[in-house]
Amino acid sequence: MNTYNLTRLFLLTTFLLSPLQLFAAGEAEKLEQSAEHYLYKHYSNTGTGTRVEIKLNPISRKINLKSCLKPYEFQTPKGNGSRITLKARCPSPLWQLFITAEVKEFDIAVVAQSSLARGTYISIQDIKLKEVEITSLRSAYFTKLQDILGWTSKRSIAADTIITTSMLKVPLAVSKGDALIIEAKLNGVSIRTSGTALESGTLGEQIKVRNDRSGVMVKAKIIQAGLVQVP
Repeated sequence: MNTYNLTRLFLLTTFLLSPLQLFAAGEAEKLEQSAEHYLYKHYSNTGTGTRVEIKLNPISRKINLKSCLKPYEFQTPKGNGSRITLKARCPSPLWQLFITAEVKEFDIAVVAQSSLARGTYISIQDIKLKEVEITSLRSAYFTKLQDILGWTSKRSIAADTIITTSMLKVPLAVSKGDALIIEAKLNGVSIRTSGTALESGTLGEQIKVRNDRSGVMVKAKIIQAGLVQVP
């Protein structure tokens, strides 16, 4: 085949293939935009109020996607942590495709202002609010500073670390040796007497207390600071 014919063949092949490639690329781009829109809407409807960042992995432009004549349909994304898989379906003509994406979730949370030693009594100077990534966070965290004032750190906490419930001890409502009011209810009648805490405890816990009048030791539930209730 001479040079002239080879040139004609190359131009003809380019002319025939280019529209198909552009067509496939155009459909893939439309699908990516629709998938991204669906994912943002899906995560905004979770009701958590967090900010979401979504990075879609590009659809290969080598896949020959037929132009979808109806709106795309998507199934609820599946996956753990930040990596998810989304199933996209075209009703007409019928075809489906799996799309992968990286999803990051952010929220305003309480973090340590500076390094906190184990046993630190949390004060307002020790903590601050900061936007942090919570995508892979498994423990419950705090979004209000006042929620942990007076709590105590169970371990050392590095600066800017998200403070979770597992890192803290709930503040004591009663300390051993505290003077208490012991309350007992019988047939709707409330009887109170003075007592002394023999153990420390938090709200809702049962501790040993001594009835100061009788000297009898009983177990009572902490209702509030200075008040316990016997069954």
